Formats: sequence, C-alpha cells, structure tokens
Amino acid sequence: MEEDKKQLTLELHKLLQRQLKKAFGNDLPSDDRFVHFVEAINRAYSDYEKDIKQIELILEQSSNELFKANKELQRLAQTNAEEANQVSKRLSNILANLTDVIVQLDNQGKILYLNKAWESVTGYGIEESLGVHFGDVFLGQKCHVLFQPLMHGECDDMARTIEFTCSDGKVIWVNLKMHAQRNDLGIIQGFIGIMRDETDRYNVQKENEQLALVVQKTKNSIILADTEGKIQWVNQSFEKLTGYTLSEVKGKRPGSVLQGPDTDKNTVSYIREKIQNKEAVYATLLNYNKVGKPYWIELNIEPLFDNQGEHTGYIAIQNDITERKKIQDRINQLVFFLDQSSEAVQICTEEGYLEFVNNEACKRLQRTKEELIGLHISQIEKVFEPPGAWERHVAEVKAAGKLVATGVHKRPDGSTFPVEASVSYIKSDNKGYILAFIRDISERVQAESRIKEYMANLEKVNKELDQFAYIVSHDLKAPLRAIANLATWIEEDLEGNMNPEIKKQFEMLKNRVKRMENLINGILQYSRVGRSKNKLEKVVLNDLVNELCEAIKTDNTCQFIIKNDPIELYTEKIALEQVLQNFISNAIKYNDKDIKIVEIGWSELPEDNKLEIYVRDNGPGISPEYHEKIFMIFQTLQSRDEVESTGVGLAIVKKIADEKKSKIRIESEMGKGTTFYFTWPITEREQ
Repeated sequence: MEEDKKQLTLELHKLLQRQLKKAFGNDLPSDDRFVHFVEAINRAYSDYEKDIKQIELILEQSSNELFKANKELQRLAQTNAEEANQVSKRLSNILANLTDVIVQLDNQGKILYLNKAWESVTGYGIEESLGVHFGDVFLGQKCHVLFQPLMHGECDDMARTIEFTCSDGKVIWVNLKMHAQRNDLGIIQGFIGIMRDETDRYNVQKENEQLALVVQKTKNSIILADTEGKIQWVNQSFEKLTGYTLSEVKGKRPGSVLQGPDTDKNTVSYIREKIQNKEAVYATLLNYNKVGKPYWIELNIEPLFDNQGEHTGYIAIQNDITERKKIQDRINQLVFFLDQSSEAVQICTEEGYLEFVNNEACKRLQRTKEELIGLHISQIEKVFEPPGAWERHVAEVKAAGKLVATGVHKRPDGSTFPVEASVSYIKSDNKGYILAFIRDISERVQAESRIKEYMANLEKVNKELDQFAYIVSHDLKAPLRAIANLATWIEEDLEGNMNPEIKKQFEMLKNRVKRMENLINGILQYSRVGRSKNKLEKVVLNDLVNELCEAIKTDNTCQFIIKNDPIELYTEKIALEQVLQNFISNAIKYNDKDIKIVEIGWSELPEDNKLEIYVRDNGPGISPEYHEKIFMIFQTLQSRDEVESTGVGLAIVKKIADEKKSKIRIESEMGKGTTFYFTWPITEREQ
C-alpha cells in the first residue's frame, strides 16, 4: 500500500502534487475513492498538458504560417498601395483633364470637392467655392424646386439643363446630373454630380429650333424635293398658298400639281433645263391653287449637295407676288396716266439722277425721255447748279417728308422758265427717290409782279388817303372849334340875361358840336383800321381787363366780374384794347339797371391758337333783329339826344375783328342782358 502511494505520488502531475501537499502535507489519505479521484485529476492534468503542448505546437506552426502570411500581406499591401497610388494619380489626371465639372456635396448641399474644370467653366476659384452651398449660391433660389426631391430622399438622381451665372456675370447653359450617395442603412451621406457646359449645343439647338420655326412659319412657300424633283416636304405657307397638304403632294413633281392653262410654257421649259443641269434658277411663274385660282410667284430653286459633293435634292422657295404684279400693273397704268397729265412729273434718285419724266416734262424741257433719263438734275434746274445745293435739298425733303419748292428750269437753247414743285421723299426697295410734280408758274410770276406793283400803288394811295383824312378832319374840326368858342363867348356876354330856353339851346349847340367832333374822330379812326399796323407785344389779358375796368368805372353803381386765370397773348394791344373798351363801355352806357354788372371772361377754343372772350351785362338786352344792324356805321338803338353816341364804335370793332379773322356773336334776352362773344388769336405773327 505504501508502495502504491509512493508510486502515485511519483506519477502525479507536479501541479497536482503541489496542491495535494498544500492540502495534506506528506500524509496522503489512503481512501480508495480519494485515490481514484486523485488519479482522475492526474489524468485530466496530463491530458491538459498534452493538449497544451499540442496547442503550443499548433500555435507555433500557425505563428510561422501567420508570420509568413503577414509578410505576404505586407508585400501585397505595399504592391496594392503602389497600384492604388498609380490609379489615384491616373484618376487625378483624368479628373484634372476632364472638361466636365465634378462636384461632391455633403448631405446639406455644401461643396466638398471640385475638379479643375470648375474654374475654367464657371470662373470661380476652387478654394473660395469649397464649403459654399451649391444650390443657394451658384444656382440660386429657383433651383430649390429641382433639389428638393433629391434632398428629401424622394429620388436618387436628378438631371436638368439650367442657366448658370459665371463669375463675370455671363450666363451659360449647363447640363447638371446629380446622384445621392447612401450608406448601408439607406441614409443619404452626400451627393456627387457632373456639370457640363452645353451653351454652344443649347444655342445651336435653339438656333435650329428657331430656324425650323422660321422655315415653318415664314410667309415664303418652301418645297424640299429629292434628286428626281419629287416633293418630300412642304411648309405651312405652301399649304396656305396652294391649299394642298403635304400628304396630297408628297412624291409628286410641283409642276404636275400647280401649273395650269395660262402658265407660260417657255418659262417652264427654262426651269426644267436648269434643274436637269443641277443649276440654280430664278423665274416668275403663274401657278394655280387647289381650287383653280391663279397666283403669281417669284421662284428660286437651288440644288442641294452633301459634304462629299453628292447631289441630294432641291430646295424651292416661292414668294407670292400676286399683289406686287397687281401693283406693277397699276404702276404701268399710272405711268400711262402721268404721261397724259398736263403737269410735269420727275423722279430722281437721292444722288440727283433722273429716273423718270413724263411727256409734259419732256415737252417743257424740249427734250426726249431718252435724253433726260440719266441726266443730273443740275443740268435742267438752275437752283441746283451750286455745289452741295442738291444734297441740302434732299436733306430738307427727307426731314420734312413733303415740301413745296421753287426753281428755274433750263432748256437746251438757254431759255429758262420759273417753276413750282410739290416735292416728296419716297422709298422703294430700300432706295430713296425724290418725286416732284412741277408747275410752270410763268403766268403767276408775272401776276405777282403786277400785284407787287399794285401793292406799291395802293400803299401810295393809302398814304395819300391818310394825309387827306388828316387834312379833312383838321379842316372840319377848325370851324367846329370856332362855333364852340363863339357859343361860349355869347354865353359869357349874355350871362344873367338868358332865359332857361335859350340856355338849353346853347347847351344843345355845344353838345352837337362835340358830337360832330367825336363823329369826325370816329370816321378817321374807322378809316385807319386795317391800314395802320401796331407792333405786336406780350399782353396779360387779366391785367389789360383790370386796367380798362378801372378807367371806365364812373361810380359805385358799376360792378365788374373777371373770370378765369390770367393768360398771356402776343398781339396788337391797341386793337384788343379798342374792342374790349367798346364792349365794356357800351355795357355801362346803355345799362338801365341801378346796379350795373359787367362780367368779362375767356376760354381757349379747340381750334389752334384761338381764344374766345365774352363781355356780359345785365342791361335791357338787344332784340334779335338788331344783332347785325348795331355793327353798321352810324347806327344806334337809342336817340343820340338820349344817349350820346356816334354810332361808330361797334363798326370799328367789327372792322378790327374782320382784320383779325375773328368772329363776333351775340346772345341776348330782353330785360335780362346781353353777352358779346368774340374770338382773338393767342399768338399773332409779324406780317
């Protein structure tokens, strides 16, 4: 038993021995269960140790393998890094040389990366653009609508052609494609985009669209035909002009559809010959539309060739000249009428060369049309002989559009005759012409010469008449003044010895003398109206009326009302003053009311440069049968013994009004008053 224990102890695992010794010392229990338990534990330790050694062996082997693998991985990593570096360089070179802009954004839309194309396309620097919100800054608020679906995750891709404003303010068109980048959970991490400058392509596209629209919408009729001359396409104007649709004419030759009984056969043969030779052709032709109505066209046909010079077809442009033909026919008719006219007609170019003359012009100038057409105007018109005279004349006509000019025409024999021309500037086919209708004014010039002579004689007679009137008035006034003086002396001699009747007779005598003197003055003044001209001056109408009212006012029984704001006239102040003074003084003189009210006012008339002035009173009124009579000289409505009057005042007013081409009218109601209206020029011209 002791041997067994010793043997057990010797064979026990050293770890187990150490534990048993700590627990039992040198005295081990001899219990069989204990012995079996220790043996089991010892076997477990032995198996554990074997396993550990096996594991260590495996670990050692694995470590060697791992070391080798690590070495290989390091080698591979270095190789891959070099390859990745080369790929990265190649990618960088590719990105750097791309003409398209590559842009990377974070999930908020701020720029993280830009390639060099950004600078060349937009003009903005890369560094200054990083961190900037791409949509807000570079595309503007309008692009929020485009970005919203992408930013909100409603879609992963967006592609649009939009406007982009470069750093220099230039607007370009870019095609922008943007893609959302998501992580494994589907959350948007950012965006990657490509932006391409498509301004040229966009402009070309727009230009092509516009050209297509122009071709489709142009008023000219356009036909595209194949090499055999068969119609392949027509525009809307063709359909409108002819009434045929494309489906009705496609595959047919235009002549078989459009030509009719009166189409000129020689012109058709000429067109066919040119087409067969693949040559351009121009012609005018009578065609017929779908319902058989004829129309004239101006036809241009051009052969089409591709880049290799191969003939591909024809394009025909037809311009409807039906109206032009009608106009041309009318022009030919007008030329015929002008040739029958008794008035000379000339048409010159802006440079002054005759392009048309009618028969009457030839007759007056004693030359044929062939001799005149092509001549410079200075060769038949004296006023255009000085250098630059014609050019100045053309400038005046162009500025005015139409004017009347005078001149002196020359004949080949050296004789001349005066003319007056109604000259107009006209433009046709972008070329300017001077059109003149010319009258021979020889008789008028002679008549004007005679009139000038008559005017000189009349002026002499007027001066003599003025002198005669002055002498007559002076000679008539002298005895009147003597009678007045004699009556005064007799009154002084008989002072205190005259009864009332004699005194009344002497007063009547002096009044009749005064009336006679006023009558002579009135006649003298009347005779001078229209013959003597006063200077024109500025007159403030309101001030003039105020001055007259103050001068005419006799007492507080007179009330004046002036209506409307001041207006400035340029006129003969004395003439206007005479008219107003007569009307205002009459409104007071013949007024039968205790309070005499006179209203003066005015208003501008719709007709040019005219003012209507009125003087209204509250007097007895004037019966309609006297409205014309009161303007006759020496006419009065009341006895001169009742109201002192010469009957010349309103006659002078009427004569002044006639001289000014003014109109006078009367509105009156018996017992309530009268209103005199008269017109007056606002601005007169010196004569």
